[in-house]
Amino acid sequence: MKADILKRLIQAHADNDQAAFRKAALQLAATEGSAGHTRIANELREIIARLPLAPRESLGFTRESASIDIAQPRGDLAGLLTGGFRQERLKDVILSDETRSLVIRLLHENRQRQNLENWGVAPRRKLLFYGPPGCGKTLTAGVIAGELGLPLMTVRFDGLFSRFLGATAGHLKVIFDEMPRRPAVYLFDEFDALAKSRGDTQDVGEIRRVVTSFLQLTDADRSGSIIIAATNFESSLDRAVFRRFEALAAFPLPAEPQLEQLIHLRLAAFAIPEPLIRTLASSAVGLSFADAARACDDAIRTMVLEERRTLEPEDLERAFATAVHRGVRTPG
Repeated sequence: MKADILKRLIQAHADNDQAAFRKAALQLAATEGSAGHTRIANELREIIARLPLAPRESLGFTRESASIDIAQPRGDLAGLLTGGFRQERLKDVILSDETRSLVIRLLHENRQRQNLENWGVAPRRKLLFYGPPGCGKTLTAGVIAGELGLPLMTVRFDGLFSRFLGATAGHLKVIFDEMPRRPAVYLFDEFDALAKSRGDTQDVGEIRRVVTSFLQLTDADRSGSIIIAATNFESSLDRAVFRRFEALAAFPLPAEPQLEQLIHLRLAAFAIPEPLIRTLASSAVGLSFADAARACDDAIRTMVLEERRTLEPEDLERAFATAVHRGVRTPG
């Protein structure tokens, strides 16, 4: 595949086609990232960012938007996948010690992919994230993509599922066929919608065929892409699905120290007293990261709407009290 990309690079240079040259260069960087050559991939992207603007870009398209545009799927795949390059890094996510250690190890394995393969083993790249909603599963998928310099491709379930018999399994095959051609992190969010237990008496035969197809495609996959499935309801998954994943990571509701970290991170622009942060975190135990982050944002909105530049304790206390009340009343 690398030889094909190099051929396109040379052809684009010969044709003086800047857009095609940039696209091929970005594909080369993505290929290097998928092979575990993260430093080279990042250096290539830095060089690409300094390339002269193509005429299309000079009319208002920025380098960043051009890169994202190239990463986005085209044609039929646009109805099945959505995504692009991500900026998130490990510093942007708060995880339990166990899950953070696992993510760091997985990143290290994939950066050392070629060295591992020289010894007859491969990095783990089929991952299952499970836990309550709003606890960092999707964000962590973005972090893995960002750290490895790969696009994050999220499967669109509205396009995946079809009312026509057999079409859903066919859509799945199209996605798996793309994995070796487009190295990326492929995220199956809300995975329980796809891989429900085949013993579910309320299910029709079609979903059983879809689960079987997913298992077969996962077993056959030899690409360098990373597959991440995320679910809020791991208990509803088919038992055979668990065996296809090489690493399982739990994303539980945050404990008080993790909530303190989140508040620090979310409100880094403000001088919030430590005792207040501890009080807010203590009151928020039982909320998800997303709920606590929303409370921080609501407090900032109040400050802005009241034309102030200082975040008052009352803003935060009121926002967190509302979040806790909402969390208690919301089922699930």
